[in-house]
Amino acid sequence: MWKVYFGEWQSGRLKRLPYLGYDVLLMVLGMVIFIGAFLLVGGSMEGMFDMNPEAIVEGMGLLLLLGMFVFFMALTVANLNIMAKRIRDMGLPAWGTVAGIILISIVLNLLFPSQQMAVGAAVTDINGALSTTGDMHASTGSIITEGFNLLVFLCLLFIPSDTFGNQNGTVE
Repeated sequence: MWKVYFGEWQSGRLKRLPYLGYDVLLMVLGMVIFIGAFLLVGGSMEGMFDMNPEAIVEGMGLLLLLGMFVFFMALTVANLNIMAKRIRDMGLPAWGTVAGIILISIVLNLLFPSQQMAVGAAVTDINGALSTTGDMHASTGSIITEGFNLLVFLCLLFIPSDTFGNQNGTVE
């Protein structure tokens, strides 16, 4: 598994179903580590989205925060590597295509910045004895950027192997 995520930088290929499995595994692992580290330091799921940066550093500690940063950078490198392998399997130049996808994503993020979303929550008892209201603020990406990311993922998932390769019709 380590070889799939961190090896074969120039020659590895990855079919559609293994790509899906490895990508989902990275997403699940990232979410489990993020939520686990947050709950480990005594945070609640409700306060996860509206904490300010000073409270996060104070609650988690600088060493744990630095460890999480290194872990998520490793997840990003692994994700880029499996994306490059899948693109190479489709018959396109891997790292040039990945760089193009990243560049388009950056431009879309600059043109359509993320938006703040206010979510109101209310808890009431049947008799009305308990009443709790609160507001949460969550940052979401723009619909254009998220749509582009979804399109890239679906293309990587559904375009068959060697679709763009072997254009001249000869068998190698």
